[in-house]
Amino acid sequence: MQGVIFELEEVNLWEEILKELEEMRINISSKESLQQYFWDSTLHILKSYRPSPNGNGIKWSKEEKEAFIKLSLKEQRKMIVRKSELQSTLFPYVNVDYEPYTYSERISDMAKKTYTKANKLLEKHSNTDFNLLDSKIQQEILQNLRIAYKEQYIKAGVKLSTLLFKKASLKGGDESKKEILECVKITKDLLNKKIPEMSYMYYQLYKWSSDNERLFHTELTPYSLGLVREEARECYNHALECVVWEAIDEEAQRESLQKSCFAAELYLAAAIKYQSPLAFYLAALNYAPSGTTNESLKYALIPYNACLRCSIALGNLDALMTLMDNYKYGIRMMRKSPLTLKLLETYMTNRSKDLINGLDPYFDEKFSPELIIDLGGYTVAAAYGGSIMQPGLSRLVKGWNYYRITIKDPRDRDSTPESIKEYYLRMWEMLVSVGNDLMIFKNISARQILAQKIYSNLTYGLPSARPYIFPKEVLDLKIDFTKGLDGYGKEMDEESLNKLIAEDEE
Repeated sequence: MQGVIFELEEVNLWEEILKELEEMRINISSKESLQQYFWDSTLHILKSYRPSPNGNGIKWSKEEKEAFIKLSLKEQRKMIVRKSELQSTLFPYVNVDYEPYTYSERISDMAKKTYTKANKLLEKHSNTDFNLLDSKIQQEILQNLRIAYKEQYIKAGVKLSTLLFKKASLKGGDESKKEILECVKITKDLLNKKIPEMSYMYYQLYKWSSDNERLFHTELTPYSLGLVREEARECYNHALECVVWEAIDEEAQRESLQKSCFAAELYLAAAIKYQSPLAFYLAALNYAPSGTTNESLKYALIPYNACLRCSIALGNLDALMTLMDNYKYGIRMMRKSPLTLKLLETYMTNRSKDLINGLDPYFDEKFSPELIIDLGGYTVAAAYGGSIMQPGLSRLVKGWNYYRITIKDPRDRDSTPESIKEYYLRMWEMLVSVGNDLMIFKNISARQILAQKIYSNLTYGLPSARPYIFPKEVLDLKIDFTKGLDGYGKEMDEESLNKLIAEDEE
């Protein structure tokens, strides 16, 4: 099915940021003023960082560990997310206890009996897609939900409509048409209840019936079903506001938002609401995305690392393997560490015996997080990695660059005041070069505005991702914003280039 059908300007979530963007573009109209705005913003973020009184990494007291063991799995997940201190800037009201709608449990015995029966059948076959279940089991589930809904149990009606649409939207025939019509009726009957999932269902029905490329029931149009575009838009906005997973996922996959802090913030809100290890992992991948055009992608490394580690704590193996890759290749500002990689590989092999209900809550205590060198959420990926002829920070530290410049990582134990100063000044030369080379200063963007909002709340970083703080005397150094890295982007002969590439791969 097609992606989100409404334009960005029709989504209420972006209204405030787009308004700010319009105002800032009036005030910051020239390339020169925009360049200075970017440099000043980066400098402001670096100077805003403060050491946390709570230290680095999530810490658990003896009492907390004893309490954790006694909790249900759901409450254990909530406790892990709370201790991460992660919060979505776009959805500041969302926490682990966020419930935008509460169903009344004052229901008849018949409703309770039939709803429970339907749920048990769904749980029994939870590893099988509903559409792949035996038709008799499908009908038994649907019929029990129908009875419960008829007994005025609204929750049963919500679940019934979801399953009816899932079953009927990809099929033809009279039975599926009847089920679509039943789904439409339930949705309309419950729409005034302002149930987030029903708002999304209305939007989904409108979108489905508007799709001219679908194969079945093309005679069912928004007009014939009595579905209105403006109502669908309001319902989509309501579903997003209430962080309905399907709406969040759809909006995050909008082409203009993919691999950005916008998508990351959407997934983060869902991750917090549902305590979802997958959603935390998706948030991380969008805070520091990868891709063939990574020079235009932006990194927000503090929230990236915090989300990645929270996903690991919630039991996600892909997140753990991603962290291992970061240490293996020295990417996303992790220092390359064969020893840490080896320890993580051994741990991954044996971790099942350390998990609690599939969770890994004390991961930070086993593998202390790195301090993060983070230049702010609008810094391009190339400034951290780059290439041989256009080196970012990692390549300048490793000496993997055309100039054979090697600077010392200030986080190293043997770094000195002088080496930290050299790193800082080279960093700014590289940032000026990256900015000029990529021509990123064409116009201010909404991503810059959101990045600033995110980092205004990261003075101390996050428990699993504390910022590296440059010494005050280094931060007070005057920066020449006209001076780039000498020879940055300079072409070299093929023989020399191949030699460097070979050394790089080693």
